[in-house]
Amino acid sequence: MFTYIKPEFMIHAFCQQRDTTLLERSICVARLGDFGVMMEKVNDEAFSLSLENVSDGAMYAGKIFNIKNLKAEDVTPIVESLFRQMQVINEKETFDKRETIWKWYALSWLDSQDISPDEYLDNRLGHIGADDYPHWKSFEEYISQDYLSVAQTMDIISRYAGDDEEKEKFKKFAAKDIVEIRQRHSLEAMQEEFAARTEGYETKKTYGFGIEVVADSRMEAREKLEALLKDTLEGEFIIRG
Repeated sequence: MFTYIKPEFMIHAFCQQRDTTLLERSICVARLGDFGVMMEKVNDEAFSLSLENVSDGAMYAGKIFNIKNLKAEDVTPIVESLFRQMQVINEKETFDKRETIWKWYALSWLDSQDISPDEYLDNRLGHIGADDYPHWKSFEEYISQDYLSVAQTMDIISRYAGDDEEKEKFKKFAAKDIVEIRQRHSLEAMQEEFAARTEGYETKKTYGFGIEVVADSRMEAREKLEALLKDTLEGEFIIRG
């Protein structure tokens, strides 16, 4: 979620913008996917915050604040509640769209297996030969495998979505969603790798010792020391100098 104005700064932001930007348009306070919390001027002493779908204009919730009756600390919990609502609605919308594409994948699989949806449902619900009967992937398997293939997913959408508007909506969603999933998984993998390395370093200690090697030059002394240390069977060492 991108938060452009923090909850505790809402009244201050309104007072700064009410005679300039807010005279002409609303201001986006926070954004998550297609959803945004928008600030709009009601009058010189009041503003509204509304939770909207910025792509289609649908409104989900709203609240009017009178700055003479409220302090910044009074506004904060109400604004944070709107932010949480936005996250819940965005997560549900995302899940619903992923699930719709998942069902299209399942229909494609049924078609490739020459099984009708009714036949498949009768079999699964009746548990007739369930062990031997083929079954489509779980939602988790689909998300981690098929869905992440952009080409495959776009093809499924083209085949099963209704009109051009629906196809465009799902293609736009899937392209963005797949990139975000890949980035999130990549970041998690990197964090796990770094955590494992850090843990390994924390269990190791480094000790330093002084040693003198008799030789005619620095290079010769270094070579003699390396030759001596290489005879060891295990362990790590660093020669400095």
